[in-house]
Amino acid sequence: MFNAPPVMVIDENDNNAGFMVELLEQIALEESWDIEWVRLDWPAVIPKTLNHEIDLIPFIAYSEERAEYLDYNEEGILTGWGQVFIHKDEPIPQNIISLSGHNIAIIKNEIYGIKLRNLCNLFDIKCNFTEVDTYRDAFKKIEDKLVTAAVTSSLVSYSHDNDFVKITPIVFEPRKVLFATAKNTNADLLQTIDHYTKLWRFDANSTYYQLRDKYLKGVIEQETAFPSWLLYSLLILTGLLLASALIAILLKKQVKRQTQALEDQSDKIRQIINLVPHMVFASNAKGKLILANRYAADFFGIEMSNIEGYEQSDLIRRLPNSANLFEDESLLLRKDAHAIQKEIETYNYNGQKATLKISKVPFISRYSRMPSVVTVGVDITEAKEYERQIQHMAQHDSLTELPNRMLLNDRIHQSLALTKRYGHCGAVLFIDLDYFKNINDSLGHMAGDHLLKDVAGRLKDIVRDGDTVSRLGGDEFIVQLNHLSGDSDRAEKSACKIAEKINFTLAQEYTVKGNKLFSTASIGVVIYPRDADSEEAIIQRADTAMYYAKSMGRNRYAVFKKAMEKAVVRKHILEKELRKALAEARFILRYQPQLTSDDNNFIGAEALLRWSHPTEGIISPSEFIPIAEENHLIIPIGEWVLKQVCHQIKYWLEKYGYSPFITVNLSAIQIRNSDLVSYIKNLLEQTKIPPNLLEFEVTETVLLHEARISIDVLNELKKLGVRLSIDDFGTGYSSLNYLKKLPLDKLKIDRSFVKDIPGDPDSETIIRTVISMSIDMGLEVIAEGVETKEQLQYLLKERCHLFQGFYFDPPISLEQLEEKYFTRLHDSVKEDRTVIHLENYAKKPKNS
Repeated sequence: MFNAPPVMVIDENDNNAGFMVELLEQIALEESWDIEWVRLDWPAVIPKTLNHEIDLIPFIAYSEERAEYLDYNEEGILTGWGQVFIHKDEPIPQNIISLSGHNIAIIKNEIYGIKLRNLCNLFDIKCNFTEVDTYRDAFKKIEDKLVTAAVTSSLVSYSHDNDFVKITPIVFEPRKVLFATAKNTNADLLQTIDHYTKLWRFDANSTYYQLRDKYLKGVIEQETAFPSWLLYSLLILTGLLLASALIAILLKKQVKRQTQALEDQSDKIRQIINLVPHMVFASNAKGKLILANRYAADFFGIEMSNIEGYEQSDLIRRLPNSANLFEDESLLLRKDAHAIQKEIETYNYNGQKATLKISKVPFISRYSRMPSVVTVGVDITEAKEYERQIQHMAQHDSLTELPNRMLLNDRIHQSLALTKRYGHCGAVLFIDLDYFKNINDSLGHMAGDHLLKDVAGRLKDIVRDGDTVSRLGGDEFIVQLNHLSGDSDRAEKSACKIAEKINFTLAQEYTVKGNKLFSTASIGVVIYPRDADSEEAIIQRADTAMYYAKSMGRNRYAVFKKAMEKAVVRKHILEKELRKALAEARFILRYQPQLTSDDNNFIGAEALLRWSHPTEGIISPSEFIPIAEENHLIIPIGEWVLKQVCHQIKYWLEKYGYSPFITVNLSAIQIRNSDLVSYIKNLLEQTKIPPNLLEFEVTETVLLHEARISIDVLNELKKLGVRLSIDDFGTGYSSLNYLKKLPLDKLKIDRSFVKDIPGDPDSETIIRTVISMSIDMGLEVIAEGVETKEQLQYLLKERCHLFQGFYFDPPISLEQLEEKYFTRLHDSVKEDRTVIHLENYAKKPKNS
């Protein structure tokens, strides 16, 4: 609570008292609540409520801006307004124009200070505003003559103990005093408060009126026992009756004729009103309907012949949900009233919701001075529904029904404004599905759309109410998180927990058109306003972090760091220079030997691509291959590699009469390329080399995400007679499901398992299992990454007989390969041993 006598009081004994305090404590007593009063100055109340440190604000005015992040109870407890105060020695200003050029104290974030500032801006009144924390601080500044005036709620204006302050006639902005909670929290508290407020306000002996007399007597004016309007109405009625009697005596015949004419004219008017296709009714100052057309009768569910004469109170009891049709009529009965137009949502007699454009006009006839109000209601329900649909279509994705980029930008803009005002941090998570294009290409766009809708549903189940899940397009989604924490590090931890949950949830199995699929996601995380302070920068940097996560291996998240932008710039530079390198043939091949356990016999080599950059030297394939794959440059680069390898095999056959096989890696992009098989077939026909001297490696990732395509393509390649190997085995999800379907010759044990042997039980178990399974399936097994004698001896013991690694040789040049291995092979040929071994190896059947 904050000190605002007599509504909320902290007395000289440091006790809590006041109208709202005791009212709430009485409700707590009835409901068996335990109340803990938290004492604060007003500026700290809303931020602590949004941070869930306070459950209920007991003294607050409603505003549309606050309603975006606060929920209010419906029943007004009191009514207050803005009141301007000055020093007792100052001349009393008559209006806000008189405040021009003066210093004025306002309470920080109080609605009346905000409204006065807006009024001054609207009318170009130049005032100097000073923000303070409490109304007592404001009055003290008046006392010390540091400001000319101060503004605060009228409800604290009559009990302040500062003799130097006096009230001015400047008042504005009447508002109901309400209770409030943080958005979507503690709705039950507000409903309970409304329940007791309604109950007590209709009981003159209730706690509400006892506390009002105790604290607010003399401030809230009691209604007079005999309304003045009724006295005036009776006098007017009496005069009219006397005049009518006199006229009746003197001009009986003339009145009779005029009355008949008026009745005829009235019938015509009623017929015309009934032809109007809108609701029309009129009620007088007593609340009695004096006119209504058939549309109004249908709306209220009353026979047309009976509707006139109904009281408004009868209609409200009959249709309590349409009580808002009669709002504002008391204002329109005043002499200075003007017409009112507004839109309302209400319900007819059948309980159907209707949106009406209401026009209310005050009316006084020539013959009766009793004021009336004419209401015309135009049903715009269908137009509003069309408008809502168009608005929804403009702001939402048509496939997933999620907010689109336009609505997302608006919500980020609002969230940014609140974070800057109240010191909270939010986050944006940029989500891109891994290998989604493969699913689209293999199963079709309908399957892809089904998967996207499943992803949207999973994301919505993860986030909180008030957060936003948006689809930017394609396979890109955005999750925007509000009010994470006032501390950016804690906000980052919260966002990372949600990113981890998203990674886990999206990686679970999907069923699409009877197919079981997996689809992981790469996520970029931005904490705002720490990492970016505009909608464009937030999304751009989240996108950058997402690409960084994708470059680190996919199925993970990355929090934005400044260094990532440098990585993006370098990626664009490398992409441009990669195209130039392709045109200028700046690629080279290195060969890493593959050997058998039979005296380390050289039987083949893996061709490894390197980029010889003119200024940076050799660029690692781990840096440029992902760029080449993303831009499909891997297709012409891969064709260049295949051409080099086939011609190299042809050269060795012509020079030495024999050739080891050469292994070439295939990427997912190459497998998806429908011309791959044709290109290899033509290349084999041109070079006339034995197909079994050409071996292709595919990774487990390709098997997982290209399952349907890879099976077809690899079967076509196998028909050409080439050898097929699976690389990085054991690092994926479910390649075992497809292993038996693929025409494989060899299985390569990934270096990540080899590096930890001997000594690591998990790696040893995996290696034993892979070797045993491969032998059972008639597959050759090769271990890559062999670097020590101990590793070699362990693998030999476990029946692995093919090796590749730095223990034998790193990737070496063509000249080094020929010098080291071909001389030895050439000498062995003369003894007719090694050549026979190599020929047998190349021709050995799969199940031998």
